[in-house]
Parts: sequence; structure tokens; C-alpha cells
Amino acid sequence: MQAMGRFLVTLVAPVFVLVGLHCGIVMPDIDQRTDLLLHRSIITHSPLIPLIVVLLALRIGLGLYTFAMGVSIGFAVHHAFDLFPTGWTGYALISLPFYGWTPWLFSWIWIALTTLACAYLAARLVQGRLDRIWYLLGFIYIFILTAPKEDTWFGPVVALVIAVLVLARTVLFRRAKVEA
Repeated sequence: MQAMGRFLVTLVAPVFVLVGLHCGIVMPDIDQRTDLLLHRSIITHSPLIPLIVVLLALRIGLGLYTFAMGVSIGFAVHHAFDLFPTGWTGYALISLPFYGWTPWLFSWIWIALTTLACAYLAARLVQGRLDRIWYLLGFIYIFILTAPKEDTWFGPVVALVIAVLVLARTVLFRRAKVEA
């Protein structure tokens, strides 16, 4: 029975990852659709939402960890683009409820750490070789889909390559050695 469950998860994993990617790339900007938060709110531009999605997915099971992986990757890519605004003023800065916008250096560090944390959350969900493929293809797919809508692509791709290489060394391939 467990083998059948894993087989079904393998079949639906690409769909879950794709849906998660599309949710994750747009979710940070839900702060623009509410009067409660300023744009780039520390609440929506942090690893908090992906972490909640990961915890819920692991609790529910049913292979939803692949959806959570997609959400986390989408968040990482979104924030990689946010690292390179046209200028570090106004809406490019992280905003704190009841305070306003933070200084540019805090904003840059926060967004960089959020990019790394979201990529890390996704990497921690990788359970096997096929998941490693979804992980890497997820970054490539959502980046290619998002890049034409952005002002720059080189900085974000460098940031993501660095994040993925760091995580590949520490999380993804360390686990691969344990499996072998």
C-alpha cells in the first residue's frame, strides 16, 4: 500500500509543484491588495508564509510537500528579483506595520536572507532524486516565466545560483550521499 501511495505522489508531484510555483511567485504581493499592509510588508516578504505552508503540507500529507516546495521556490525567485529594484527608496523597502519603511540596508539584508531561507525550505522538502529534479526545474521554470516582466534578470539569476549552490552543497547532495 505504501508503494502505491508513493507512486500516486510521483504522478501528481509535477502538478503540485507547478501550482505551488505559481502561488509562491505572486503571494508576496498580496500586501498590495489590502489596506492593512504597506507594499513589501515584512509579513508577506518573509519566509513566514512558506513556513506555514510547509508545516500544513507536512501535517496533511498526501504528497502536498511538493506543493509546499513549489511555494517556497516561488517565494525565493520573487525575492531574488526584489533584491534588484531600480532604486532603494519607497516601495522597494521592507515595511513594518505601525512603523513604515526600513532603511535600505536592512531591506536588502532581509530580502537576501528571505531568498536563501525560502530556497532552504524547498531544499529540505526534497526526498529523492525525482524531487531534486523538480527542485531545480522549478527554479528554472518560474524564473524564465517571471524574468520578462522584470527590469533586470542578471542579478536575480546570480543570487539564485549562489543560493542553490550553497544549498546543493549543504542540503541536497549531503542527503544524496546518505541515500547511496
